[in-house]
Amino acid sequence: MLNIQQIEALRKANPQLYEALKRLAGASLGPNQGWSIDNQITDGTNFACVSAGALTANQIDPTKSGVLMRGSVPPTWSGAFTYVSTTSSLTWAWSGLAIYRADGTTTAIPSGSVAVTGLTAATTYYFYPYWDEVAGALAWVAGGAGTPACAQSAKTNLAAQQQALQGRIPLSQGAIAAATTSSGTGGGSGGGSGSCLRAGTVVLTKERGTVPIETCKVGEHLRCPSAGYRGRGRRRDVVGAQHAVPGKRPCLGAGQQSLSTGETIVGARYIVPGTDSWRDAADAEGNEGWTRIVRLEVRDADTFIRLHFSNAESLDVTPHHIFTLADGSPMRAERLCLSDILVGRFARLTLKRIETVVEDGQKVTLSCEPSHQLFAGRHSASILTHNYTFTS
Repeated sequence: MLNIQQIEALRKANPQLYEALKRLAGASLGPNQGWSIDNQITDGTNFACVSAGALTANQIDPTKSGVLMRGSVPPTWSGAFTYVSTTSSLTWAWSGLAIYRADGTTTAIPSGSVAVTGLTAATTYYFYPYWDEVAGALAWVAGGAGTPACAQSAKTNLAAQQQALQGRIPLSQGAIAAATTSSGTGGGSGGGSGSCLRAGTVVLTKERGTVPIETCKVGEHLRCPSAGYRGRGRRRDVVGAQHAVPGKRPCLGAGQQSLSTGETIVGARYIVPGTDSWRDAADAEGNEGWTRIVRLEVRDADTFIRLHFSNAESLDVTPHHIFTLADGSPMRAERLCLSDILVGRFARLTLKRIETVVEDGQKVTLSCEPSHQLFAGRHSASILTHNYTFTS
């Protein structure tokens, strides 16, 4: 019996003999009783059969049953889900979801919604959305409460496994949580991994100064860059510069260094030339402004990316949290590398270390208007990042 290695060698060396041998084999025992030179052959040392059930258009298809799924080539995704809740129902909605595959292609997921009824009031449920490759549709892991029965009463490894079965692409990092109300209506968001800052991160507010982000309230304003912001160059803090003459630099206190050409005063107040208005140096440059918080939630989370920056600051964020690189392009935290240059409030920043932190904690999701960018940090609001947006 010929093996695959011998068949392949014959096909390449003498295609005419190969085709003749195929016809001879097929007719050797009479009509429809011959043997196939392509199928009824023995596996060789270097080549072996692949079941047709594992192929699509002559390519191995990981969604087919003929592929042994011991490892994976995981895609990534963008987008999130929002929900509206009552005492007995949860309605999930989604738009702008997309799957980014390992071969460079993208699958756009049609916008839609699903209403889950028959739930218990004032109860938190967990959901596991996924993309079904065979059906070409978004679906939810079944076996829970409600109608349809996709509201899980707890996070389980079994449900997470079902979400990531062969032929399925998870659309969240584990479960996304939603809660029914005790009365009236409510709402929230989830999905992706969330684009969130960890509780304890500080931001600069217009009303209260530097505060932990989880203490902020809807209606407060956060420090943000103005349109066209690209980060500043070298700056030097000047303490004690209290007054100035129009058109001249602020006066420096005793023992302070003078400024070099091109450097900017930080923390000083001065008169804007041609006006009678006193302003902070940063405000007068026109590079910063304020953005208003229109929505804020604090939720449990257990997976964070910890980024250490060249300005001795650090940030804990969820894996899909968005940062702006120095060239203006957005980049998720999980895809950052040590060669990336990011934007800081006072200068461009480099990454010194990247860690994955798995521990119980809380994430803060917020929406701001009109700007969807803000400054944040572990000790001071000095790193440019993005607020949570439902279609990011």
